[in-house]
This record gives sequence, C-alpha cells and structure tokens, in this order.
Amino acid sequence: MVATAEMPAAVLPRAILANLSVGIVGAGIGGLATAVGLAGRGFKRVTVYESAPEVGEVGAGIQVAPNFCRVLGHFGVFDRLKAQAVRLEGASVRRYSDNEQINSTSFASLEEEYGAPTYVVHRADLHKALLDRALELGATLQTNAHVEGVNFEKTELKLQGRPALSHDLIIAADGIKSGIRGQMMARRGEVDETIPTGEAAYRVILPRRVMESDPELKALIDAPIATRWIGPDAHVVAYPIKAQEAFNIVTTHISNTVGLTEDWTARASKDIMLKRFDGWTETLLKCLRLAPPGELVEWALRIHLPLTGWIDNHTVLLADAAHATLPHIAQGAAQAGEDAAVLSTLLAKCQTKEDIPAALRMYERLRKPRADWAVEMARITGENLHMADGAAQKARDEALKRAAAGGKSPDRWGDKDTQRRLYGLDVVKQADQEYARL
Repeated sequence: MVATAEMPAAVLPRAILANLSVGIVGAGIGGLATAVGLAGRGFKRVTVYESAPEVGEVGAGIQVAPNFCRVLGHFGVFDRLKAQAVRLEGASVRRYSDNEQINSTSFASLEEEYGAPTYVVHRADLHKALLDRALELGATLQTNAHVEGVNFEKTELKLQGRPALSHDLIIAADGIKSGIRGQMMARRGEVDETIPTGEAAYRVILPRRVMESDPELKALIDAPIATRWIGPDAHVVAYPIKAQEAFNIVTTHISNTVGLTEDWTARASKDIMLKRFDGWTETLLKCLRLAPPGELVEWALRIHLPLTGWIDNHTVLLADAAHATLPHIAQGAAQAGEDAAVLSTLLAKCQTKEDIPAALRMYERLRKPRADWAVEMARITGENLHMADGAAQKARDEALKRAAAGGKSPDRWGDKDTQRRLYGLDVVKQADQEYARL
C-alpha cells in the first residue's frame, strides 16, 4: 500500500538548477499546481502570469480522486483542504426515473487498496490552497499580464503593453482556449480546434439551510456519498461540499450549445432547466427547484483531439492546454496535478540547462499517453451514461450491476480496471525511476 495523502508532505530532492527562470502562463489549477511543485523543489525564479486583474476561481464542486490526493500530499497542500472538504465514503449510480440504485462504489475500499482517499471540495477552496502554498514557497504572481504570444526560439513571452520577457522555460497552462497551443500547432502546419461535444452543463449549489426541512434532502446532504442519476441524453452528479454546509449538483446534458461558451459565468433559465429534467426522479427535481434565482449557470463542454506533441524548444503545454477533457471520470484536475508533479520532478533532476530538452521529452513520454487515455475514458463514459431507454440501456444497466461484483463497467469512473490504472500509479515515483534510467 502506498503512503496515504494525510501523511506529511514528502521530502523531495531539491532542484539542482535552483536559479532556472520559469514562466508559467495561467493561474488555474494546473498553473498553480506547477508553481507549487517547482517552488517546493527549491526553484527560486518561478513566475505565474495571469491575464485577469485578480486571481479567483469560480465554479462548482470538484472531486479530488485518490491519484490527485496523492499529488497534493507530495505538494504539502492536502491538509489545507480538509476543513472545507468532504471525504467521500462511496458513490451511487441511480436510474433517472425511479431512483433505483443500479451500481455502487465503496471509496473506503479504494482507499484501503490505493492508500489515498477521495475528497470533494469547492473548486475555489482548492484554487486558494494552491495559490497560498505557491506564494508561501516563493513563487511570484503577476496579474493583468495578458500573454499575446511566445517567441519559441528565444523562449520569450510577449505581454500586452510590456517588453518581451525572457525565461529559461515557458509552461503554457492557459486552458482549453490556449493561445500558446494554437501558435505551437500553427508552426507545425496544424489547425488548433476545440471540438464541440454537443453537451452542456448546469451548475447548482444549494446551501444546507434550504435542504434541512425535507428529510429526504437532509439525508442527501448528510451522507458523504456522490449520487449519479443517469438517463436519456443526460446524467447528474451531486454530493455535499463545504464541510457538508452546501450541496453541489452538476448536470451534463445533450443540448443546443449555440451561443454557449466554456466559461462558467453564463446565466441560465431555471424554467428551461426544470423542463429539461421533467420526468426525472422527484428527489432530484426537489433539489433543482431550490436552485437560487439568478445563480444558475450553464456552459458548453468541449474537448480537444490528441495533439501530435506538447513541446516546442523550451516551451511546453500542460493541463487543459495539452489535454482538455470531459468531467465524466473526475480526472481533469487530477491529470493537471499529475502533469505538475511529473514536470517539477524531472526538472529538479536537471544538472545543466542542456538537460532541459531531455526532461521535457520524458515529461511528454510519461504524461501524454496517460492523459490522452483518460480523455478517451471520459468521452466513452459520457456516451454510455446517456443512452435512451431501450434494449441497449437495459444491457448497460445489467453490466453496471455486474460491475459491482468486479465485472467491466460501462461507467469508467466505477470500473475496477480503470481505477487500478488511474489510482495505482504514484507519478512522482515513476518520474524518479524513469529519470534514473537516462
């Protein structure tokens, strides 16, 4: 069994090239995790550039899967989350119309097997923990820093209204709409295009006080369980967050996404949402009716096809800029965190600047197949969960029931083989071992 994420942060080897100048573009979860990973290794010149005037993360709940808990343990961030987090004991997959439980997963068993728990937190709490840790370790944050492009030969950032800034390494963590990725692909004669999935998502967060008067809803927020209702062209995930003082609900549904953006700020119609889920279980509908007026948001879900490469000279892609994914197996943030852990581990081992290209190539070799595979598992899961009622849906439900006893699951989030591949790997140890073979 691996060490649990609740142990003290690992004592990691210190960077040899401590004065390496690193520019990280984007202060999202991936960018800040990388800043923590590098500064925690002893890199002294780590700068994060963020185009927004101030750093803050909006959004909904986020699942911190065992592999991500392990990374946060390495980073010394995990304990900062626990006061606001909820430690999940399990997950329940239910039929949309009658609330029948089709499948269940014990996260306590997963923790025993893989040595790391599963938590759920509000994305803003995770973001703040990473930001505070990065600054505490000595990383620098520059806001209002809009990156217009990169000079890949000179490893320079072109910032709006400022002289070009030179670094030894540029890490592009600028999200699914990454301008640096587009520039990198254009240099290869490739077209940078995110792919619309035809899916959209609603986000609802309910305060505890509005659920307590209904015994059924109070039981939902009291239970450390993630509930997943699945039905035609949609599924819904719900679980408590904020130390069970709030209840997070996120839907994924086939939708006309014309006019929707990938930003989590577009206000949505509560009436349209309720009509969309008409006929679903009353348990869910009671929750959706409580959605606070004016706070409901909807956004489009897009992915990016696997890239031919993540590297151009001393510039490298990371997180959503490299492997944008759907949320269906709770691995978007986890894979970003793994990117950060692997890249910082490999860079810390470089003895001269001439070693950097080999470290970047190893980062890509270790991370790209795993991240691309996780993206595909999420896509397949969405297709499998959104089946219309009929013969295929009944066969899927039977497979979900058999999966509870260890069979292959059409829901890759609950599939034993997928869990083993995701949660059983300590990427920091893997990077240490692989670098030693160079």
